[in-house]
Amino acid sequence: MRRTLRHGLVGVAAAALTVAAGVTALGSSDDVTVAAPPPVTSTAPPGEFVPVAYVPADPVADAERAATAARDDEEAERARVAAVAAETAYQRALSLGEQGDAIDKQSAENKAAIKARIAAAKARAEAAEAEAAAAQERARKAAIANQGYTPGTTDVREIARQILANKFSYGDDEFSCFDWIIKRESNWNVHATNPGSGAYGLPQSLPGDKMASVASDWRDNPATQIIWGVSYMKSRYGSPCDAKAHWERAGNY
Repeated sequence: MRRTLRHGLVGVAAAALTVAAGVTALGSSDDVTVAAPPPVTSTAPPGEFVPVAYVPADPVADAERAATAARDDEEAERARVAAVAAETAYQRALSLGEQGDAIDKQSAENKAAIKARIAAAKARAEAAEAEAAAAQERARKAAIANQGYTPGTTDVREIARQILANKFSYGDDEFSCFDWIIKRESNWNVHATNPGSGAYGLPQSLPGDKMASVASDWRDNPATQIIWGVSYMKSRYGSPCDAKAHWERAGNY
């Protein structure tokens, strides 16, 4: 029985070392290139639009935020793999304990040692799981800081609500004004195109490629269009609600 237990525990150590090597390999890639999707064009009712000056982006700050988000994602993945390894080691140790209980003549001293190993393996697994959860939360917060909304959000209006709150510190009152304007400009159609003027996207940027000052994916990414639209309203009128007030007076913004 002692020989069986020793072989089992050696297997646990080997499994943990193998998984640790895999965890180290996860962080070996640094550069990721994303191809911009092809433009998609659709039509929407013509709308009024007041052109504005080109608003340059800050590519250095955007790149730093993106790099931070990528590093946090890698950290979260390494922590997740470590948690899986610890859980596997715990299950192996638990199996050894069950084998020990099945042998009536097993000494009390050996049983106590096995129980201690099980408790230690369980504690390591719980600690690894807690670190994985913390790393995932850090990655989630970094992604929100970088793009302005929770990863995985697909509803365009909800993306806008979060961006107004996270990137511009606007509440529901300003979002309501922004919603009022976008409904009239594009009815929340990311690919809305004014056939008369060529204005494009949610905020009906004229021309559409002005939104490239935020990001090169302006044709299809609602977040890019929303950030540009809110920035325009803020710089031209003061806020989305000020832009709405101007529209109600002048018939456009």
